[in-house]
Amino acid sequence: MTAATATDPSSARTVARKRRARNEKIATRELLLESARTILRSGSLFDLTAISLGNQSGMTRQTVYRYFPNTESIFKALSDQVITQVYEDLQLPSENEDALDHFVTKAIGVFVSDSMVIRQLVLASALGRASGSWHQVDPEEILIKVVSDMPADMRPVSTDPAVSARMMITYFRGALYGWAAGFYSDEEFEKQVRLAGRLSDPDVA
Repeated sequence: MTAATATDPSSARTVARKRRARNEKIATRELLLESARTILRSGSLFDLTAISLGNQSGMTRQTVYRYFPNTESIFKALSDQVITQVYEDLQLPSENEDALDHFVTKAIGVFVSDSMVIRQLVLASALGRASGSWHQVDPEEILIKVVSDMPADMRPVSTDPAVSARMMITYFRGALYGWAAGFYSDEEFEKQVRLAGRLSDPDVA
């Protein structure tokens, strides 16, 4: 009976149907997120609504609400993807054993990869954190781990990894919000982030 159950065509169809439904949900969610990015590339965060997202994606408003009950949940999903990219890149081993430079380079690459979108996500996520409704990976905690793996004499400002990380995060956030607000170009942002990573002039060899 067990063998018959295992080869039951109806059981196999059920499994296939569930897998197809799961894949369709993933594809629909990604389509909505990519449509949200398209809206942000040509407008502002205030242009992203359930109506505009439905129009851009070709989905009904009911479908949009099923996946994202409000615009904040859309921004959070997009922002979480960015943070995840930075975090995952950070876990990669550094061949030259310079973990801090590896982190800075990867972080810059992620942030400027879709500059128009991510600038607005930075501003939106700042509003979300201010309201206390967003809970994301804390970059200071991540950076403390990176700095802790560095030789003490190579840590910027202080041999205490917590102090060193806090100082770098303070500089980094200043550069990040200045870039998001349009005060820095992508190139200037990169220079400021590298400055934050070393707390020294990036033009000095």
